Amino acid sequence: MKKFLIRICVFFIIIFLIDIFIGRVLSYMVANAKDGDFKACNYICDESLDDILVFGSSRAVRHYNPSIIGDSLGMACFNCGQDGMGVILNYGRYQLHCQNHRPKLIIYDILPAFDLLKNDNHKYLKWLMPYYDKKGIPDIFDSVDFAEFFKMRSMMYRYNSIYINVIANYVPTNCSRNIGYKPIDVSVDTIIINDHRKESVLTYDSVKIAFLNKMLDLSKETVFVFVVSPIFYEFDTTPLELVKKMCKEKGAHYIDFSNHPKYNHNVSYFSDGVHMNKRGADEFSRDLVRELKQRKILQIHNYDRKD
Repeated sequence: MKKFLIRICVFFIIIFLIDIFIGRVLSYMVANAKDGDFKACNYICDESLDDILVFGSSRAVRHYNPSIIGDSLGMACFNCGQDGMGVILNYGRYQLHCQNHRPKLIIYDILPAFDLLKNDNHKYLKWLMPYYDKKGIPDIFDSVDFAEFFKMRSMMYRYNSIYINVIANYVPTNCSRNIGYKPIDVSVDTIIINDHRKESVLTYDSVKIAFLNKMLDLSKETVFVFVVSPIFYEFDTTPLELVKKMCKEKGAHYIDFSNHPKYNHNVSYFSDGVHMNKRGADEFSRDLVRELKQRKILQIHNYDRKD
């Protein structure tokens, strides 16, 4: 019995040491990522001094050209969007960014599914796991699921679903995100879409809404603009009424291009039903800048370009 217990103890000690070793190797690779989403995340959280940041999901990544936005407004701009992600990830990255720098303008491409409505919030934690030890990040995990506190004791668990991403991002390629913008240079003749324009039942997620409010609270010295970028089909904006209310309460701004006649059903601007192609993204970026200037949003905060 004694020998058995000793073997069990030795076994767990070995597992513990392996866990620490692999975790440290992967942590080093993330911290020194040379490409991809981890390089972008390190830049956003620790290095960026850009005046304008764009947050959101794949629609943010594809629809906002930082060169056009930045050059037109006379400020440096970086696209922080990431495919399939919402406010839980975006808040985490933004609050880490604000520990080092305060941007002048935040453009947030809002999408109900990722930013307002109920679904599995655990998936939004994946890209924050390697940064769990940074200030403020454990609170995000606790808000989603308190059990994550115990799971995150394992270093290997922190990288459980992203091993391939970590390795791939550590190897330099010619596909660097540069300023975060990843346009789709594809035009289509026709677009076939499923009829998912209306949400049958609106079930708001209190966790997501709480993080939206926290993100706005972090932006007291920053102009914050929620934007609904163009979509191919007519879009039901009912879920976004809550965002409009938040804007009024928090002093943020709301701009809706979702049902703009210039873009609706215009196949020359889209690569599929929800993502614009490069031509559409560039045109929309110019239209957005014009809208910001027309509303004098930056001028109100003395951030307008002096030329």
